[in-house]
Amino acid sequence: MYQRRMGFSIGGPVTPQVKTLLIIMGSVFILQFFIGFISEELLKGFNAVFGLSHAGLAGRMFVWQIFTYMFLHGGVLHILFNGFALWMFGCELERLWGSRSFIRYFILSGIGSGLCIALLNYILYVKYGDPFVPTIGASGAIYALLLAYGMTWPERQIYIWGIIPMKMKYFVLIFGTIEFFGTLNSINGQMGRISHVAHFGGLLAGFILLKTGMSFKSREPFRANTPKKINFISEYFKKKRVENKRVEIDKRIKAKVIIDRMLEKIAATGLESLTPEERRDLEWARKNYFPGGTDTIH
Repeated sequence: MYQRRMGFSIGGPVTPQVKTLLIIMGSVFILQFFIGFISEELLKGFNAVFGLSHAGLAGRMFVWQIFTYMFLHGGVLHILFNGFALWMFGCELERLWGSRSFIRYFILSGIGSGLCIALLNYILYVKYGDPFVPTIGASGAIYALLLAYGMTWPERQIYIWGIIPMKMKYFVLIFGTIEFFGTLNSINGQMGRISHVAHFGGLLAGFILLKTGMSFKSREPFRANTPKKINFISEYFKKKRVENKRVEIDKRIKAKVIIDRMLEKIAATGLESLTPEERRDLEWARKNYFPGGTDTIH
């Protein structure tokens, strides 16, 4: 339920593409967990192949890294934070834009963030001769969602740490400033575990997507009752249920006719006047007019 009057609305029921992304990220994280359980070196190799690094992208031409890096994560808190933010900001955007526009924005902003990471990796490689460790995580695309949410509902309030109220426009501005200066520090070689260039690259890519020809307006709004593809198995069983119900209704109609005829005869000449065949018909009608005793046909 959304509290529009107070200007506060976050998340809501999980939408189709957000659900798909959560399943993919969760499945890949479970795969990483089991690979790491087998061998830490094997996990490092896995991340080196599918995470984004200068050695992989430019050195070995692993071009898929620009896409796959965003579905890998480096720990439980990492994936929980990104998953929560995806639900928090992504669901309403998908309802507004439609599933197709939403997933296009998410993927393209993630790739745009990856291109910024690749550029920084190249700069660092030229300056320091070190390709560094792979970058993993969907944070770039998440920050693009944060930007889109803030630009769509700038006056809406969120609560930082569940305590401090802040309007979305200020929230985006503060985090954008932090990531901008964090990116400058990264260019100067002050690297940490947080990829500020991925976050800032996501903001930049999202801004370009929103401000250029790729406008994301509610041209195909999400509806809970959107027609789904026909499931032939369920349709078959539905048809069989309808046919069975029709047969049951026909039996009840026939049974009522028999009961009415027998009651007229009993009223006129008495119960003893019924022949054995009429008694069998009456018993059949009784069983079929009152199926199960308490059944109700709708």
